Amino acid sequence: MSLAMPVHVALVDTSDTIAPADLAEVAGALNQQVQADFSPVWHVAASVGAYPAAPPYTWRIELRKQLPGGSDGALGYHADANRQPFSLVDVDAGQWTVTASHELLEMLGDPWGNRLHGARALPGWSGTSSRVRYLVELCDPCERFSYQVGGVPVSDFLLPSFYRSSGHGTNRYSFLGKLTSPLQVGEGGYISFLDPADHHVWQRFVRNGETQDKDWGVQQLDDEMLRDRCDRLARQFRRRADET
Repeated sequence: MSLAMPVHVALVDTSDTIAPADLAEVAGALNQQVQADFSPVWHVAASVGAYPAAPPYTWRIELRKQLPGGSDGALGYHADANRQPFSLVDVDAGQWTVTASHELLEMLGDPWGNRLHGARALPGWSGTSSRVRYLVELCDPCERFSYQVGGVPVSDFLLPSFYRSSGHGTNRYSFLGKLTSPLQVGEGGYISFLDPADHHVWQRFVRNGETQDKDWGVQQLDDEMLRDRCDRLARQFRRRADET
């Protein structure tokens, strides 16, 4: 997985709550994470910088105090403005530096939000297909895990070995090694996939040690990215779970 040419990502604060020095520190940590940890395994050429406004032709991560429409409680989401990958992060929801890292790595791993990877079906899944197509979301299965780069908390992320059919030859499936088998979903995480037999979208959630699979049926996307849809479905599932 690699981008055709190097990209530059602008970290922009529109919330007016982050001091310029702090924003620069976070951008530096994100840049170091990409350069030292992410790029060597996913072969993506990218850099990150802090700006008061995003320069032309850069991808951007925009920090806000409230996302449009509340975004159903989302910490951040992916969008496509003028064909440039674009993410928003709510600075008041959760640990925003981890969310910014999560959004950054998923944006670099799948800029257009529709990348699928074929692999064996999940153990215990009730479907009949032996292989399914996983949406490449490089932080969702391990999204509750984080580490620090230069004192700044950042997100764990999947390694390419995550999609292997067996664990032969390795015992690391995320950067931190928290996942111990291929296609494992960590506590508080989820994974999205398509069943090729009927084109239904499924998601597996792990919550309080329990695994739950949700069949969302066929999804008509129109102009929406699959990742946006799956993120929204996951928020919907979690909100309903919290209400019960």
